[in-house]
Amino acid sequence: MKRNWKLAAILGLAIALLPSPAWANAFTPAISTMLVHLFIGNVLIGYVEGILLAKWFRIPRGPTTAILVLANYASAWAGSLLLTNRLSGMANVTFENAYLWVCLFIALAFLLTLLVEYPFFWFLLRKREKAVRQSLKATFVIHCISYALLLVWYGLNSPVSLVTQLDVVAAEQLQPPEEYVLYYITTDGTQVIRSDLEGKNPEVVKDLMATERNETLLVCPNQEGQFDLAISTRRDNQVVLSDIAPAVPTAKFFNPNHCISNYVGQAPKLTDNTDWDYQTKLLGIGGITGENEKENLSFNFAFETPFLSWRVSHATHLDGDFVVFELGGDRICILQPQEQKIALITRGQSPIVVKPKL
Repeated sequence: MKRNWKLAAILGLAIALLPSPAWANAFTPAISTMLVHLFIGNVLIGYVEGILLAKWFRIPRGPTTAILVLANYASAWAGSLLLTNRLSGMANVTFENAYLWVCLFIALAFLLTLLVEYPFFWFLLRKREKAVRQSLKATFVIHCISYALLLVWYGLNSPVSLVTQLDVVAAEQLQPPEEYVLYYITTDGTQVIRSDLEGKNPEVVKDLMATERNETLLVCPNQEGQFDLAISTRRDNQVVLSDIAPAVPTAKFFNPNHCISNYVGQAPKLTDNTDWDYQTKLLGIGGITGENEKENLSFNFAFETPFLSWRVSHATHLDGDFVVFELGGDRICILQPQEQKIALITRGQSPIVVKPKL
């Protein structure tokens, strides 16, 4: 029992030390893969590297594997603390260049590994002739082998279909047949904005007080049978704008007396003309999924790597099977899954889509 408590404490400390975006997304595939790497994988990798180094330079296997296991723990934790999810909050990372940024960070992680682990290799080879040169060569060659294995391991557990399977187009080229109004909060959390689904003609609806910032927009019924736009704070829901629309998104288990939130889970719909159900997830593969039971069709689009993870939330299902959602905490996108097209509407958070008043 004591060992179980110790293991739980160590795991909890590890998650706490990870950057906050990674903690928020545990346990998704990439983060779970990284945790396995941090706690178990380093032993296996260090053992393999130790065997290779001991065989090539004819040095004792036992001390070599033990020291290289320690070296792998040092480099893996350094990479985790310095590089994990660092790209997720960068505004200049886009659909078009996300893969390039991830590749750049893979290279940085490789260089960081060489830098951290070189002293361990030098220590093991310090008594050999030309120890510095031999250590540099051994560090580079052996890590080319181990990193190839790591790339396969992480590649199999890092969904990237949101970038690899979708075509990026302009928002004006990806519009539903019906007209809609978009409400959202600015990225700095200071204003509520109203616009169309092209992101054009933005209009400030309300300036938010400090106590209302970094919260979520809701649609709430009022006593007159109308729908108000509200913001959820820690204390209560505060009305931002009254009587905003004749029709608002509804979910399968919609209660007309409760406020409507589209944060996560089944995407509420603003259309009856569909056989599709959309859903956003924080756990598992995550991203946005869709199911069409009538035609036995489904899809999943997600993007999560150790360096860049874009969470999908606040989705609304529109006519024509379009869906508007928040991506990565500061992007509002529109997606047509069947056409495999996606567009950035604007920068913002907590989008709510409603039908306009006549």
